[in-house]
Amino acid sequence: MSASVRTWVVKVGGAELVPGPGLAALVTAAAEAVRRSRRLVLVHGGGEEVSKACDERGLPVEKRRGQRVTTEAVREVVAEVLAGRVNVRLVNALESAGVPALGLTGVSGGLLEVRPAGEPPGELGWVGEPTRVDARLLATLLDDGYAPVLAPLGVDGAGGVYNVNADRAAAAVAAALAADLVMLTDVPAVLDAEGRGLAALTPTGVRELVEDGTAHDGMIPKLEAAVSALAGGATSVWIGDLAGWGPDGPRPGHGTTVRPGPRAPASLLPLRMEQVPHGRS
Repeated sequence: MSASVRTWVVKVGGAELVPGPGLAALVTAAAEAVRRSRRLVLVHGGGEEVSKACDERGLPVEKRRGQRVTTEAVREVVAEVLAGRVNVRLVNALESAGVPALGLTGVSGGLLEVRPAGEPPGELGWVGEPTRVDARLLATLLDDGYAPVLAPLGVDGAGGVYNVNADRAAAAVAAALAADLVMLTDVPAVLDAEGRGLAALTPTGVRELVEDGTAHDGMIPKLEAAVSALAGGATSVWIGDLAGWGPDGPRPGHGTTVRPGPRAPASLLPLRMEQVPHGRS
């Protein structure tokens, strides 16, 4: 594989997962990127559909710092919606656009290993924090021309299956593959306290946004995951909407680039990610 060929891990959520213009625009962009010999791994969420399914079953919807509290009953809904409905829909849409896609979960081949998340660990129920990614499996699929599509479920060493925040799962995968991380969201960029888009952030800036409340809800795990990805080995991190990302990468003047700083806050650093060597550049 040529050193000029870059691997992008693209985290997808929101409108890009729902049948309609958003999904169509996503698969068009992905198809053009593949046509230009980019290697793609897509990691998807699906939180709105999970919440809707929980409501229909009378299950509580509770989130802490942007992560879903996951009881055993909620875990079953998460698996059904993400590994089933959303993953199949996204794979089918990509295939229809000419992208060879293969649906996976983090349970497949023990691809994504986790520990109980939260402080103290386990406070979120069946929510996992990534600790190890099998980069060999993903690299093999990429080398064979596939675009892996990953539903964020993980496993521990005792057979437990966990819900994993999609941003954190994407960050772990990007770190393990030493890839560029693209975090698609529903806003054009990360915003400051006055609502202005930020062109760049460092870990210190991330900490300030979280601590002063400017970043809230789902943006918290996204920003923390961005810092973790860089600390773990990702080559770049960009946060923005689909309009700001094209087949050659982020468009100039769009989105927010998260850059390494001189000292990342200890609270934002990940576990030392145990990567399975994959022997590819």
